[in-house]
Amino acid sequence: MRRFFLALTIYFLVSACGSSTESVETSSIDSALEAAPSSVAQEETTTTQTETTTTARTETTTTARTETTTTTQTETTVVPTTSSISQEQENNWSEEWGAILQNQIDSLVVNDSGQTPVPYDRDDWGSGWGDEDGDCINTRHEVLILESLEPVTLNASGCSVASGYWYGAFAGTYTSLPGSLDIDHFVPLANAHHSGGWAWSAEKKNAFYNDLSDPQHLIAVSASQNRSKGARGPDEWKPADTSYWCQYAFSWINVKSRWRLSVTSAELEALLSMIESCDNPPNVSGSPSLPPTTTSPPTTTSPPTTTSPPTTTSPPTTTTSAAPSNPGDTVNCGDFSTWVEAKAWFDTYYPYYGDVGRLDQDGDLNPCESLPGAP
Repeated sequence: MRRFFLALTIYFLVSACGSSTESVETSSIDSALEAAPSSVAQEETTTTQTETTTTARTETTTTARTETTTTTQTETTVVPTTSSISQEQENNWSEEWGAILQNQIDSLVVNDSGQTPVPYDRDDWGSGWGDEDGDCINTRHEVLILESLEPVTLNASGCSVASGYWYGAFAGTYTSLPGSLDIDHFVPLANAHHSGGWAWSAEKKNAFYNDLSDPQHLIAVSASQNRSKGARGPDEWKPADTSYWCQYAFSWINVKSRWRLSVTSAELEALLSMIESCDNPPNVSGSPSLPPTTTSPPTTTSPPTTTSPPTTTSPPTTTTSAAPSNPGDTVNCGDFSTWVEAKAWFDTYYPYYGDVGRLDQDGDLNPCESLPGAP
């Protein structure tokens, strides 16, 4: 009996514990379910806030950036700062060049002494035309290329000009023969020497000899005009073409001022007189304004030039009827008493046969430069 009572007691105890556990679990689940909507609500609220915030920020930022960027670009592009200045400079072009020219004239030093401690020696100024950029085209041919009125043709080596078309400013004539042209130092070497160049170093003298930085420094002219000019200043020699006097005086003054070379009183007086002939501002590049008649000479020689890029076609066309006989290597510099005689012989045969007498040792187309009268 006691065993039965003990078993019954244990049964009731177990039943009571089971119902208590279930009610605890049920109440926990119910509590979780009741709490869930509030969590969802919070999440929805959070989502809404995030979306609202993001949208607001995106709209504000995009609008601000777009307006700022567009405004800045428009101002930079639309308002050029140089246009009005350039127009003003164009309107005052003549006055500005007059002021520039006057400044250069004022910078010139007058020296009438005519004395130099060192006698002039052409060899002190270099052995001939240089090739500063190392492209095998020396200074002479660089000038021919720059001043040709049409594209030039080079020889087979690519180092020398074989054909082109040039305007000889000193005489106002045209030529298609590069051999008939000399490259003139606008201010001759001897004149530069007596104007202060005697004191320069060998390097500076050579720089003056081969200066390509200023288009007014070297100019292609007819051999006859170059010989006629020699080493004389504008008080002793002027170009045959009087329409070129304005440009000639301007370029001469420019070279003397830039290299700080002196002038004589007579030289300055001649320059000022030539400047008075300026109807228009001179060309800073040194190139003369071509006369209106230029159309007719080019028209005559132009067709051959179009077909003349083959170097062989052009010389025969020009020289068939008037070419002198080839003298061969029959003379040397000792056969001439002056440079003028040697140059005349050289210019007669060079356009057709080259330097057959081997009179031009440095390739500058000035033969026998040791003879009296050499530039």
